[in-house]
Amino acid sequence: MRDQREREVTDVGVRAHAPGRAVEASGRSDRLTRAGSRAAERLWPTAKMLARPLGLYLASRVVVYVAIGVVIMLHVGISTQHFTGPWPASSPGRPLFEALGTWDGGWYMRIATHGYTTAMHPPSSFTASTAFLPVLPVLLRISQFVSGLAILQAAVLTSFLIGAVASICVWLFVRHLTDTPTADRGTALWCFFPGAVTLSLVYTEGLLVVFAVVCLFALMRGRWLLAGIAAAGASATAPEGLALFACCAWAAGAAILAKRAEPPLAVGRHLAVSGDGTTSTMPASRWRRWSTTTSPLLAPLLAPMGWLVYQAYLWRRTGDLTFWYQVEKRFFNGGFHPWAVTGHLEQQAINQPGVPSFVIPTLGLLVLAAAAVALWLWKPPAVVTIYAAVTMALVLSSGVLGARPRFFIAAFPFVVALARPVRGPAFHALLGVCAGALGLLTLILVSFINLHLAFTP
Repeated sequence: MRDQREREVTDVGVRAHAPGRAVEASGRSDRLTRAGSRAAERLWPTAKMLARPLGLYLASRVVVYVAIGVVIMLHVGISTQHFTGPWPASSPGRPLFEALGTWDGGWYMRIATHGYTTAMHPPSSFTASTAFLPVLPVLLRISQFVSGLAILQAAVLTSFLIGAVASICVWLFVRHLTDTPTADRGTALWCFFPGAVTLSLVYTEGLLVVFAVVCLFALMRGRWLLAGIAAAGASATAPEGLALFACCAWAAGAAILAKRAEPPLAVGRHLAVSGDGTTSTMPASRWRRWSTTTSPLLAPLLAPMGWLVYQAYLWRRTGDLTFWYQVEKRFFNGGFHPWAVTGHLEQQAINQPGVPSFVIPTLGLLVLAAAAVALWLWKPPAVVTIYAAVTMALVLSSGVLGARPRFFIAAFPFVVALARPVRGPAFHALLGVCAGALGLLTLILVSFINLHLAFTP
């Protein structure tokens, strides 16, 4: 009898709580439904917004692929040798992928497959691989593992996706600084700029732009840790990524000076409201004072870490702290030659006007001068100007490449500055000229008819 009464009491309790549980479950279901509805409502506008830069990017890729198709159909230059040349990238039977994997792409794919070669005595031809920084090869290795594709296919598809993400980043960044029409024009000119062929090749420009946009966004919003991590990734992607160290140092210094210039109440105390409504000041914690005045230093401290870690890796393997510099100098005629290369290229362009390797960087220098004026007139946030200026300064003061079109892709504020004041038919004409130059440069790059007409991106 006792057991029966206990069961009856338990049943009554369960029935009493059942409505409450049902109401609670119904409430959760309603909240989930409302959250799903809100997400669906936001999804379509977001998709429409992102379709703008993606459409521009895809249209520009058509120009690149058509130009490569012309080279393949004409069967000229290194297309007769599966586009290999001296670079270790070959996949017979897929000429489009072969063309997109030439030049530096071959080195990145070899690093992803076989790692770095550090033999200098005697030197190996593959020792030159150490001149290329590790982030892109790591991504290619991951992409190959996840997709199960051959390294060439995985590398080309990865570069294509990185380029798409970079175009979205540029559009969002310019829209944040200006407005939607300017973002459309700036992204369009960036996607169709002659150097944008590297967004389809296995090159680092697209990845560098993604890191740069994240870092610049974070600096402008005071997210110092995120800015430092993004800058570190950029510095392990390409040497030009070190330009973000200058941005981080500038932004951190400006933030610290601004904090110190504030009244003591703002930086060291906070207001306490008593029960009768009167206020009094209370000393802030020592930790908070430290964090508000020195946390900006996280960004410049982290910014060069990608570069430094890679140099430490080479030092550990070779015992030579300057190994990377020696490889650049020995295999690529690199080094620190402030402005000397620029003057040499100009002189050679006058003497040999039919050689692309001399003429194109000289034209790039003229475009850079116009872009610098446009950037000065635009007056974006200081970190944006610093990034563009230092990136080009690093390029012009080292190596033998000069102001090549692909460096404008990395220093994207210059391209945006050129597009910002141009509207209507004038912009359409400018975009048409750039699209034609993009197709022509692609033809020159992938055909490689002879050394006289060869041009590296």
